[in-house]
Amino acid sequence: MTESPIPSSSEAKSQPTLAALISGSEASGDVVRTAETLARALGLAWEAIFVETPETDLGGSAGSHASDALDYAARHGGTVATVAAATIADGICEHLQTSPAAHLVMETQPARRWRDRLRKSAAEELSARNSDLLLHIIPVAPNKGRPAPSAGMSAGTPATHYAIAAASTGAILLIAKLLHLFIPARSLDLLFLLPVIGIAARFGLRPALVGAVLSVLAYNFFLLAPTFRFDPAAPQNLVMAVVLFGVATYVSIVTGQVRGRLTLSDRSARENASLAALAQRLTRDGDWESTAATLSEHVHGLLDLNAAVFRERNGTLVISGAAPGEPVLGPVDRAALEWCHGHAEEAGAGTTRISSSDWQFHPLSTSLGQLAVLGIARDDGAEPIRPDQRVLLSTIIAQASLAHERLRLEDEMRSRRA
Repeated sequence: MTESPIPSSSEAKSQPTLAALISGSEASGDVVRTAETLARALGLAWEAIFVETPETDLGGSAGSHASDALDYAARHGGTVATVAAATIADGICEHLQTSPAAHLVMETQPARRWRDRLRKSAAEELSARNSDLLLHIIPVAPNKGRPAPSAGMSAGTPATHYAIAAASTGAILLIAKLLHLFIPARSLDLLFLLPVIGIAARFGLRPALVGAVLSVLAYNFFLLAPTFRFDPAAPQNLVMAVVLFGVATYVSIVTGQVRGRLTLSDRSARENASLAALAQRLTRDGDWESTAATLSEHVHGLLDLNAAVFRERNGTLVISGAAPGEPVLGPVDRAALEWCHGHAEEAGAGTTRISSSDWQFHPLSTSLGQLAVLGIARDDGAEPIRPDQRVLLSTIIAQASLAHERLRLEDEMRSRRA
């Protein structure tokens, strides 16, 4: 691990903390483990921060790696937070305004695309924008760096998009032919910007480029003298092609970024509002049963799952709360529950332990040990949680673990007073 200290121009924080940046790559686990070790050596509280950008693919490996890292942080004394932002540096700087930290552990992120090579890395941006932050940078092998792009980014474009591009170009050609009765042909080339811009904004780059090619051909063949003849070497055709291609590329990039940020912002706003409501309700709850009921109802309402919270009482795991109703567990489900509680590891459907169970169980554990177990399931027996929901579920589990930790501490205080 290499460190890049940044000189501070301000006074040291009275209660410094340490943060770990989770990128969703294969190295996310190494980052949180390094942060835990460093926090213990420095005697600091620490947290794991996952920054979701429009390029993050929560439905793929990024969501799984981030969820595992957040879960590890929650079970080893760290707090967790998820932030939605345009870039990683924006998300970290925004989070540090409300939760300041003196140290940040992050990984190197190799540039894999030409756009990454043209702009500053996240570490460089953080160094420039937050001079009182000490960065601890972990070198990462190239094959464990930035997560792969979303599968949706490389998916094929539907044929209907190309058909709409061709139809739009044809409609503009008809309008141009009518106007050609009154206006010279050389003044009509600007009309073909309309379909190119519209297609690029709505359907992306490839259909827009097809529309640009069709526009150049239609203008050359039907409007430019001599009509009904192709002259590819005409200067006006070359200028028109360059302009249309440039406009299509620029509009598709800009609108794609804006669309991705809006989608991310909307989803993040809904999830943050839900998490804030859960945190408030858990703070008000003062006993194990009401806390379990709040957690179960929240998971059921937000993720549309059957949820139940189990707690050990007199050596037996019993249901503390459930929604929409108390479940009846079969022998395999009970075995998965016992494994989860005994080993503080995920078990059940969709995991590597007792996957034949219909339920999936998650430990609610902190530095105080195993406190409770959250069970989730679907009515149709399918895998309970989708990959893109794992990060959200990990955040909910972290909040629930802290709430149960508070209940354990309150019980211990009451016992000591008695």
